[in-house]
Amino acid sequence: MTLNAWAQEAAPSTSVTNALAPMAETWTYSIGLSTDIQHLNQPGSMKLRPSLGLRYGRWRIGQTDGSDWHRFGQVLQDNNLTYDLQKDAKWSASLSGNIINLDNDSHFDTFKSGRKTLRAKAGLDYRLTKLWSVGLIATQDLFMRGDGTAWSPVLTYRHPLTDRSTLMISQSMTWGSASHWQTQQHLAPDGPSHFGTGWGGLGTQLAYRQKLSAHWAFFGQLAAQRTLQPIFPSTLYSTLEWTYSGQLGVVYFEH
Repeated sequence: MTLNAWAQEAAPSTSVTNALAPMAETWTYSIGLSTDIQHLNQPGSMKLRPSLGLRYGRWRIGQTDGSDWHRFGQVLQDNNLTYDLQKDAKWSASLSGNIINLDNDSHFDTFKSGRKTLRAKAGLDYRLTKLWSVGLIATQDLFMRGDGTAWSPVLTYRHPLTDRSTLMISQSMTWGSASHWQTQQHLAPDGPSHFGTGWGGLGTQLAYRQKLSAHWAFFGQLAAQRTLQPIFPSTLYSTLEWTYSGQLGVVYFEH
């Protein structure tokens, strides 16, 4: 699940991107490298992951604006093709989509066999105060091949440590259709899974961001997830309530 909570400090009106104002039609990019541990109790699951962000006007993949990157948003940004409908001091709205492989993992791989579908995502975020924001993420399987429907409300608190570093805490819940939870169970058959339609996931996330220079930044994140109303296909997880993951990385922003 990808979260996109907008919690930027209010900026002068001259620097706010209005929803009706066109964005600059120029290319910008970012490149990054991170260590990703999906299960902290399994050190062997650590992977080294590169990342690439591109933007042209309102179209983007990933994040490319390094000026305020450490002050808002969410560390685990997806690499979906995204169109930004609106970004200003209060609101952030976007539409995105990506091709996923339902039989192997959540990332599209042309060379792997399996059911592939197009997942659409809509994100809406509202800044309540300088420190608090609320958001809603909705995903839908457009080809109806098994990914179903999911809704995730998000509450985020952002605590500035300095003018170059920020600590963020996010809390989210996920409502999903029965087919959505069945696909999640198929991807992780040995883990706890929700059964049927309803609220099936609870997530907490602690993120730290540090702007090192005009172009370089560092981030770290710890995430905890729990299945609600679970069934346990394996006794290995019969007493497991939370699963933990972590990430550390650096990013270079051209802009």
